[in-house]
Amino acid sequence: MFSINNKRFVMATVESPVLSKADSIFDLGDRLAGLLQQIREHTVHDEIPESSLSRLADAVEALRSRLVRKAEHDPRSLFDLDQRLIELMDCAEEAAEQGEIPQDLLDEINDYLEAYQTKVDRIAGYWRWQESIATICGQEVERLSTRKRAAERRVDSLKEMLLAFMLSRGLKKIEGQRSSIGLQPNSSASLVIVDPLQIGESLFEKNLRLTKTELQEIVYQMAEGKLRRRLEAALAGDGWEINNSAVRFAITNGSAVSGVKLVKGNHLRLR
Repeated sequence: MFSINNKRFVMATVESPVLSKADSIFDLGDRLAGLLQQIREHTVHDEIPESSLSRLADAVEALRSRLVRKAEHDPRSLFDLDQRLIELMDCAEEAAEQGEIPQDLLDEINDYLEAYQTKVDRIAGYWRWQESIATICGQEVERLSTRKRAAERRVDSLKEMLLAFMLSRGLKKIEGQRSSIGLQPNSSASLVIVDPLQIGESLFEKNLRLTKTELQEIVYQMAEGKLRRRLEAALAGDGWEINNSAVRFAITNGSAVSGVKLVKGNHLRLR
């Protein structure tokens, strides 16, 4: 008991029941009732202390977890359920032809229909869950990539500033109390193009995309020599790729193209 501003207060502790997985539902109920009684006896003006609320919530959650039944996992796959449904529907058709469909057969069909729909719902739920994870991870990758590029730019800017500072003052090394920064020669020389107009034409290159037929026409019109032999080797070598866009365009416009066809496939959509 203590007093503040001439008002008297009573301090009391409420024993927290030790919950065990071995406790039965009745044990948990009795302990919850006992905890409520203790809290009632030590509560003033219906204001339950936060610590007591926390212990009360733990006891309620322990009792709730025992009362709520978890959905049992169905080991049957979607293929199993579908196959069994087909068999049951065949049996139902045969029974209908003979007169009346037995009630037990109807009940089994309904059970399998319910199991089938539940399986589909769980698959769809898993699909949505994985999509959300992929979206979150993609956003996180993009965010971290942006931060990475920004940090790399700051490091590059800092290096350029330090390099300009040290070169302008003829310094090979600057030192602090715990670290030092020094100029280090590169392992190989960097190529610097001063005037591209003075460079010989034999050192210029350009990538061209030619069809095999176009390259054949060029090679057949060339005189014998080193360049023709190089092009003939390229013509006979591997690495040729099919231009899918050109093939699709040709078929769409009615041209006959052997060895290929347009096939319209399927894709899944979650609703």
